[in-house]
Amino acid sequence: MNTKNKECTSRREFVQEVAGVAGALVCAPCLGRAFALSAQDAAAKGTNKADEGSGELLVAPCGLYCGACPMYLASQEKDDQKLKAIMQQFGGGKMQLKREDLLCDGCIGGGRVAAFCRKCEMRSCAEGKPNVTRCSDCSEFPCTRITSFNNDGMQHHSEVLSNLRRLKGMGIKEWTEYEEDRWRCPQCRTKLSWYDKACSKCGAKRSERLFPLKQA
Repeated sequence: MNTKNKECTSRREFVQEVAGVAGALVCAPCLGRAFALSAQDAAAKGTNKADEGSGELLVAPCGLYCGACPMYLASQEKDDQKLKAIMQQFGGGKMQLKREDLLCDGCIGGGRVAAFCRKCEMRSCAEGKPNVTRCSDCSEFPCTRITSFNNDGMQHHSEVLSNLRRLKGMGIKEWTEYEEDRWRCPQCRTKLSWYDKACSKCGAKRSERLFPLKQA
């Protein structure tokens, strides 16, 4: 059996199921190696992470906005109820999750990274190239690696190509502010995650600026 395909299938099954737990969905690239980008590593590449605003560190190499990731939000908000719900459903299953596997400070935040994003092809690729922090910085963009990720069937992944093109045109600061605003409730401005159907605080429907959720 092809172990790579088996791993991808397991991750896909996890992602599809987690969408039903408090609206949560995990970013889970199937390939790559463990990678933790520190300020020192970034400086050696010519991009000093310490000089970036904290919001800009939520822009992942692949073009996803980590600030809307349910794992990131639950971690930062210390929402034990959401973390517990995910653990109860998956902690004893084939994924063998531990609570610490769910805690995340963003893909390139220099802190904790959720288990499903520790191995990421795009991050590993960016790490190995000078002056490349995100795929939009790369002269080979868009490569098959990022186009495959964009088209793997996961709804939030389907935004990465358009995200990266917009980022390339707007610049990191303006694009970060744009995403921060986009992923908030249109009524009360509460932060939303990728798969929230409505605001958990005021009940308002998700903004039409966000990708439409497919009906289950």
